[in-house]
Amino acid sequence: MKNHLLSALLLLGGLGLAETAAAQTPVFVQWPLKRNASDSAAVRSAGVTPGTPVFRKLTLSNGLVPTGAAAYPPYSSLGQAFGVNADGSGWSSTAPSTGPGGSPRRVFYEQFSFTATAPVQVDSLLFSAAVALSAAGRVAVVYSRSNFTTDSTDVTGGKGPSGVLASTANATFGVNSSGVATATANNPAVLPQFDPTANRTFRLALNGATGLAIPSGQTFTVRMYFGAASTGIGRYVLLRNVTLKSKQVALAARTAVQTNLAAYPNPAQNQLSVPHTAASRDARVTVFSVTGAKVVSVAAQPGTTETAVDLSSLTKGLYLVEYADGTQRSSARIVKE
Repeated sequence: MKNHLLSALLLLGGLGLAETAAAQTPVFVQWPLKRNASDSAAVRSAGVTPGTPVFRKLTLSNGLVPTGAAAYPPYSSLGQAFGVNADGSGWSSTAPSTGPGGSPRRVFYEQFSFTATAPVQVDSLLFSAAVALSAAGRVAVVYSRSNFTTDSTDVTGGKGPSGVLASTANATFGVNSSGVATATANNPAVLPQFDPTANRTFRLALNGATGLAIPSGQTFTVRMYFGAASTGIGRYVLLRNVTLKSKQVALAARTAVQTNLAAYPNPAQNQLSVPHTAASRDARVTVFSVTGAKVVSVAAQPGTTETAVDLSSLTKGLYLVEYADGTQRSSARIVKE
């Protein structure tokens, strides 16, 4: 029996199906955009490798705006400053300008992404944004799990600086009367005019209340499309704290280390022993099914270095056991006989 189960485990691993047994790790990735375009490693959760933000038909501020408008450097405490042109002009869609105009268009965006190095769950996008010298700024948001080669999904709910986004201003592109995805946003959300004392935060749900499961090896991408119905220099979008996160508590401000867990015996019958570092007060050992469902959870006694887990209630098969505390998260696949 043992040999058969081990063979099955190896077969699943070879086919890449054993990955479904892994628990979905909470995501927390943030690009502060105050010094550069890099994400903050100090708050990055385990299980993700962030990408570098990418502009299309938008460019960073040159920091040199002529007299009559404020000068915003490309990165500062206000965030990232950018526009169609480096001096903040060019938003109009009327010649000689070549901008998107008042409604975001699909070719004017900034892209943020991460690649999952373990199965992860992402639920929402948060960011702070405003337009300098204009109350006519707009934003629309779309996400993809294939780098926009086979899917493109509008974000259709959330809150803006003025409260809950109305159904007619919910940051979506939508489709036209023929059911075809449009190049210009139908219902973009309003970007406030920049005021250092005002709220500029958007909180957008990804896939409603369900969230999105991102398997290991897959890249998740968000594109933020901007428009402004204003002309003239100095009209920069000021963007900061772009955050992709889960509903679960973020792993912010602590180092998250993922290592191999030496659970034994494996295969196991009714009892499993899980060695670990000296447990903190919030340490737990959790067992997940192949569907990602939590099936057993045991609190590790503070100060102990091994926790016993009762598997007698589980059916035979493949599971993932995970140990997590305030500084690390480690896991191992096990077989229940």
